[in-house]
Parts: sequence; structure tokens; C-alpha cells
Amino acid sequence: MKGYKFKFEKILNLRIRQEEQEEDKYLLLKKELNDIKNKIESLKSEKENVFEHLRDQESDLALNISLRRYLKELKAKEQAAQKEKSEKKEEVSEQLEILMEKKKERKTLEKLKEQEIKKFVKEFLEDEQKELDELGRYYSMGGR
Repeated sequence: MKGYKFKFEKILNLRIRQEEQEEDKYLLLKKELNDIKNKIESLKSEKENVFEHLRDQESDLALNISLRRYLKELKAKEQAAQKEKSEKKEEVSEQLEILMEKKKERKTLEKLKEQEIKKFVKEFLEDEQKELDELGRYYSMGGR
């Protein structure tokens, strides 16, 4: 009896590669989201430093004005980063859904492969048992 060959092996391999590609995209988006979060934290920290300078330098009017302008820039950057963060979160969520769908497709084919292997092994063992039964009958009847 010849060896087992899964007829959808190429499709399964394709699904595995697609899943890996989608997982790579997902991880990249997660990294980008994390970078945005770090950027927001950095901007918040910078704003705190500007507020401290404003409290410390109340008497210097020119410095005070420039710090307030800088603070407005930081707030605008933070708002832009918050917007980018929410958009990136949505992208990550969508990518996660795509990744889960690819995993589901792969697992479906793997289950099919498992079932076919079990069927193949069962049929193989049944054929082997038939051959052994025939040999047993042949020798029990006095044949050589």
C-alpha cells in the first residue's frame, strides 16, 4: 500500500503562508501603535516640563510667551498623535479580525488533514488485517 498524500497540501501551505503574512502585518501595526503611545507619553512629559518652566520663569515675559507658543505646538502634536492612535487602534483591530479568519481557514484544513490521516490509517490497518487473516487461513488449511 502506498504512502498517504494529502490532496490539499498545497492549499494548506498557502494558507499557512497567508496566516504568517497577516500575523507579520498585525505585529507591525501593534509596534506602530506602541510607538505612537510612546510618542504621546513623550509629548505629555515635555508639556509637564514646559509647565514647570512657566511656573519658574513667571517674571521673564519674552520667555513666557515663547513657552506658551511651544506649549500650543505640543498640544497640537498631542492631539494629532491621539487621532493617529485611535486610527491605528482601528487598523490593529481590523488586522486582528483578518488574522483570526486566516487562522480559522488553516485550522479547518488541518482538521480535514487529520481526519483523512485517521481514515487512511484505519483503512491501512484493515487491509493489513485482511492479509494476515488470509495468510492465517492459508496456513491453517495446510498450505505452504
